[in-house]
Amino acid sequence: MRFSRKPRERNERYYATVHPLKKRISVTTCVYVLGGIWLLSCALVAPAIAHTYYVEFHEEGFTICEEFWMGKKKEHLAYAYSALIITYILPLSAVSLSYICITVKLKNRVVPGHPTQSQAEFDRVRKRKTFRLIVLVVTAFGICWLPIHLFNIMRDIDINMISKDYFLLLQLLCHWFAMSSSCCNPFLYAWLHDRFRSELKKMFTFRQKIIPSSNCVAGNVML
Repeated sequence: MRFSRKPRERNERYYATVHPLKKRISVTTCVYVLGGIWLLSCALVAPAIAHTYYVEFHEEGFTICEEFWMGKKKEHLAYAYSALIITYILPLSAVSLSYICITVKLKNRVVPGHPTQSQAEFDRVRKRKTFRLIVLVVTAFGICWLPIHLFNIMRDIDINMISKDYFLLLQLLCHWFAMSSSCCNPFLYAWLHDRFRSELKKMFTFRQKIIPSSNCVAGNVML
């Protein structure tokens, strides 16, 4: 499910920016789309589930749950490359394409009326910030998910390519780095999006309760 969420979010932003007046999909269509995503996700992990085994090492005193493709090296590599394409290359391409369309749409947008020089400069600065934000969001998505895919491909091609002493640590760090992509966007928006940053400041700003001066005068008179 994770590999389909990012392109779906970008697709919503694409239609909201490029085709703001276009009719949105119905609830029924959404149900079918979500059902298709679930079926595709289940189909994608089915080969891995079919070749995953629970192995106990009694003498060593530990147990593992891992994929074993005994005698099926070609099938294993075919599945690994297919997973790489479906879960990384295609989503990254879809995200990049949708953001390119959004950038072109924003670049060709014209300020209505006869804008002053300051208004035109403000619009140029805003477009520049939007472009930087788009590039950074796409780059963050690509960079965060790249290590885990490289790790999986190296493991599937030849597990000896990865040091046994650091295998679990590298696997943990790669997964952690991939999951960190979910928290990158808020920081990028807070850094480059003026409205988002101002609203965030309002949310965390401590509001002091100010007593009107008339109340203070009345209190002094009573004393």
